[in-house]
Amino acid sequence: MRLRLLGVIGIIAVLAGCTPAGEGSADGQLAPAGTIETNLIQVGDLERSYIVRAPDETTEPLPLLIMLHGAGGDGSKAERATGFTELAASGEYFVAYPNGTAANLVVGELAWNAGACCGVARDSAIDDTGFILAMIAELQAAYPIDPERIYLAGYSNGGMMTYRLACEHAELFAGIAVVSGALNYSPCAPAQPLPVLIIHGQQDLTVPYNGGETNDRTAARFGQWENAPVALAREFWRVFDNCEMDAVVTTDETTTTENYAGCDPGTALRVVTITEGTHTWPRLDTLGVDGSQLILEFFDLT
Repeated sequence: MRLRLLGVIGIIAVLAGCTPAGEGSADGQLAPAGTIETNLIQVGDLERSYIVRAPDETTEPLPLLIMLHGAGGDGSKAERATGFTELAASGEYFVAYPNGTAANLVVGELAWNAGACCGVARDSAIDDTGFILAMIAELQAAYPIDPERIYLAGYSNGGMMTYRLACEHAELFAGIAVVSGALNYSPCAPAQPLPVLIIHGQQDLTVPYNGGETNDRTAARFGQWENAPVALAREFWRVFDNCEMDAVVTTDETTTTENYAGCDPGTALRVVTITEGTHTWPRLDTLGVDGSQLILEFFDLT
């Protein structure tokens, strides 16, 4: 708890020069969570934006789930792909979909500066960490969010950004989930162990399961970069969370799931490999795997 409090103090320090402004609101309040309006926040010289969804009425502290889109996407696309908003509407938790900045010259294609990837966000050294911290602080000021239950998930470049945030500010999060991402950020020195869920397709050519450069099509859009293998992320978090060497492995027609026992109290490590999975959000109708459900179950939000 002390680490969480220190993290909140750190957020307040980051907020110097970050002035919130609610779109369409004369008094600068956040846009209503149940609408399609986007909330705006000034971070340094940039105006950043995010979508927040909340239960219609709640006064008790609830978890916050932050979902980071992939390169070329945005918060709205992440919302449609994951379906996390449906549970927020049923009163289970708050969910935020932040927007990155321009990935390239195509209007509406956004990315995160996750270290090795991607695009203009990386090349311009955009302060995405400062943005996410400022967003969390603004949401905590506006809604009854339980500071002990802030979860972070990301897809592709958003998964890489999830790793970066965990490397730099693990004390703020109750757990992370990475789908089709890679631990490309270095040095990674988390402040404390974390529950970690990794989901990755074995046939992924954009962020290869075994590591290496992205494919030519993606490189043409966002530039080339080198990806770390899933095995590196698995081993990093296994050691950092003090988990046992060997996992309990279960398989079915579509996935191989590795659960690591003996991890530090309050942590866990699970790796889900989708045998025929490519670089796409896992869905029941396409891959026989519901990535969103796996994440919610891991975070105990169902």
